Amino acid sequence: MGISGKITLSLVIVLISFWVLVVSYTIGPLLISGSPIMNKNLNISFVTLALVGISTILSVEWIGIYITHHFVTNNVINHQHTCIMNSKNNNDKYNQHLPLVSIIIPARNEENVIRKTLLNCLQQTYKNIEVIIICHNSYDRTYQESQIVHDTRIRIFDFKTSESGKGVALNYAMDYAKGEYICLLDADGKLEANFIHNTLPLFDRGYAAVQGKISPSNRHYNHLTELLALEGDLFSIPFMTVRSFFHKKTPLGGTGFIIKKDVLIHVGKFSNALIDDFELSFRLYRKGYRIAFAPLSIVYDEKPPFFDVMIRQRTRWVKGHIDLLKHKTTESTDVLGIIYWLYPVFTLCGLLSTCISSIAIVFYIFFGYYPYSYAYMPVMIWLGSNISIFVLQVLLLKREPEIKRFKNVFYAAFLILFSNYWYVVFIKAFFVKSWANTKTIHGFDMPASSQRSQTVHYNPEDIPVDINNETTVYGTRRGAIYVPVSVPRSNKVLQRNEDFNTSSN
Repeated sequence: MGISGKITLSLVIVLISFWVLVVSYTIGPLLISGSPIMNKNLNISFVTLALVGISTILSVEWIGIYITHHFVTNNVINHQHTCIMNSKNNNDKYNQHLPLVSIIIPARNEENVIRKTLLNCLQQTYKNIEVIIICHNSYDRTYQESQIVHDTRIRIFDFKTSESGKGVALNYAMDYAKGEYICLLDADGKLEANFIHNTLPLFDRGYAAVQGKISPSNRHYNHLTELLALEGDLFSIPFMTVRSFFHKKTPLGGTGFIIKKDVLIHVGKFSNALIDDFELSFRLYRKGYRIAFAPLSIVYDEKPPFFDVMIRQRTRWVKGHIDLLKHKTTESTDVLGIIYWLYPVFTLCGLLSTCISSIAIVFYIFFGYYPYSYAYMPVMIWLGSNISIFVLQVLLLKREPEIKRFKNVFYAAFLILFSNYWYVVFIKAFFVKSWANTKTIHGFDMPASSQRSQTVHYNPEDIPVDINNETTVYGTRRGAIYVPVSVPRSNKVLQRNEDFNTSSN
């Protein structure tokens, strides 16, 4: 971890310490039946009252989501199951027309994972697919690693542009995609073998897009991946389930979703926003299209195993959210959508609340009174809401077999503290300029204890394709991180000929 990462970690620790301090000195007076002395001459209640109101909205939202999720999750699962069974029972239609699905994989410096991802795609039980890999501005061996996999359904492009961004690569791939449906998969992603088979039947119900259930492929890599995996289990999945049940407005998750190609073209294809999935979701909503959540269609992704990598990834997300505040992306009747859109504002309010309370309590410790008067949520209401949310999270853990483990109760409790990292992410987000400096490193799909430093030597004979005398890049892996030594590359776009290989895997 570099100096920047250490400073960031220190800030997170400071914020967690302040949070503990605030909680201690909030509950303390309740236990000793006393109340702190406040300076009445400086009253900032007009500011903090609004912060209390916003905090209350968030608490009510998540209590509502967890309670609703408990009752509707089986309905969402059964809805997809019914669609699958109806499709299988309608054998004539099912067998006569198998639409082509184009799996698009944008990849930048993904040599650690791209071959596995390609092989995974070819294992789909649904066979009428093509796989398009866009090696966008890569300076490692992503392009060469992709060529090792032989299948006529694969097309590989080495795409060089002055502009960085996932949207640039995706729109380039759209020009070559032949399928009626587009399946987007990140380079570290893995689809369950029946992903497409389980997802396409939902389109018979009129959906424009379907988001699969994102599950971590490296949950047990280390404690950080355990926490981040649980964060998705406790927040993303319930949110998507409830959104799908009520309004059929599931937010796209950036990977593991399928969308009709004609719909995507109609709404203007992909933007190059830092969170292109969020922006595309709301463009679809505004055009009247519906997006379903498919809990039986599983896609796996990697969680960042290192703190600095995690922060870098999440600063891009938050910066993307901040950028979209400039545009009215939601419908006025979409309450949950508006809250989701305004999350950077809610984060700012949480950060202000923490700072105001922390400064007051530190001052109190040294001088025996608070330097100003401010509004705060009644202690019993605050305790009740937080305990309710935690209990509902534990109940969610209990009903999900994959995460039904006693240790996850402790991880869930620690997440209450750990989630303060979002405040640091919010601050750092203002320094993000583009996709280029927020790249997430992948290739950590095995337990950390089994990772070994190794030197990698590539044999040119392993690459059975003419790569136009591209310079072979050698380097070392630290863990699974590839460090290039020399990377001279051409500036032209290279396409693998479809007729080069006739063998299939």
